[in-house]
Amino acid sequence: MRGDPCTLGRDNASSGSSEASGDAAAEVVEIIAIRHVADMRFGLFASPGNASTITVGADGSFSAAGDVASSTNMPQPTGGRGPAEFIVEQAGNRGGTVFIPGTINVSNGSETMVINSITGRLVVISGAGRDRVYRLDLGGTLRVNAYQAPGAYIGDFDVTVVYN
Repeated sequence: MRGDPCTLGRDNASSGSSEASGDAAAEVVEIIAIRHVADMRFGLFASPGNASTITVGADGSFSAAGDVASSTNMPQPTGGRGPAEFIVEQAGNRGGTVFIPGTINVSNGSETMVINSITGRLVVISGAGRDRVYRLDLGGTLRVNAYQAPGAYIGDFDVTVVYN
């Protein structure tokens, strides 16, 4: 099927025609895959009298500062605290960049808290070269307001992987 003709400059020389062929090419590559394994979890704690922070590190470490610190010793459910975890599968010989959020808002109805100082780490769990599988761990600092209303606070966030 021929498309619209393009007109070239014309002189008074003989009018003949010539034709050549070329190829069009495209390659569909394997995608970099990412899947969610675990949520970022700050565990159970009591509402503080003053603004406080709870930090869960990307390495699983935990610390609390302010009035909330004394209540973080209460028994925690299984998996009560820990970083968010994702599996990132690299595709063939293609590198990628992971983008993590700068802040996450969590809410319980009209009450909110903010998670900031979000950090990430990639840990190779299998493969070699550019055909690796990574675990992405994300930690952050939960800003607990003074007299924070009791309840379960939830917020969602996106993690994006793009080809380099």
